[in-house]
Amino acid sequence: MKALIFTMTMLLSINSFAKDATYTSRKLQYALEILTSITEESKVTKVQPNKDIKAMMIEYGIKEGALESAEDFNWVDDNSAWEGDSTKWGRDTLEGAKSYVIAVLEQRLEYSDNNSADKVTFADNYMKAQHAFSLLNEIKGIQYGVGPVGAVQCGGQYAALLIIDPITGTIYTIIMEASGC
Repeated sequence: MKALIFTMTMLLSINSFAKDATYTSRKLQYALEILTSITEESKVTKVQPNKDIKAMMIEYGIKEGALESAEDFNWVDDNSAWEGDSTKWGRDTLEGAKSYVIAVLEQRLEYSDNNSADKVTFADNYMKAQHAFSLLNEIKGIQYGVGPVGAVQCGGQYAALLIIDPITGTIYTIIMEASGC
């Protein structure tokens, strides 16, 4: 009887863990679907899972053609990786990621005709961003980075937000600005 109770307890625990992992994965996918609906471009890149996001970002940079080799990787520990036309890579936080997205949305409104339709679009996109980052805030283990893989404007390469899942080895690139000159 004790063995049966122990076995049932273990099976329920394993089943509960599997449901939790699936739920987290679905929540991440939903948050990213919301974010990609307000971006200019987004990409999904698979790399080797690693607890060291620098290693993941190097592999990502080489795969995406932003780096020729690991020696080209220029890591900074401050937020200077966000500077325009930068070749720097860096770590960011959920708040930094959210600030980037919101700042670009505000910039879009500023450069628009600023009519009622533009204001409604801004409000809708702002609410989507808030909801997506609220969901991301609930997911443990997700990391945030910055890399020079964003829009190309008049020959300058801009930074993009990288949402990194170190468990699955997936890097989601969020590019808010449009390319062009």
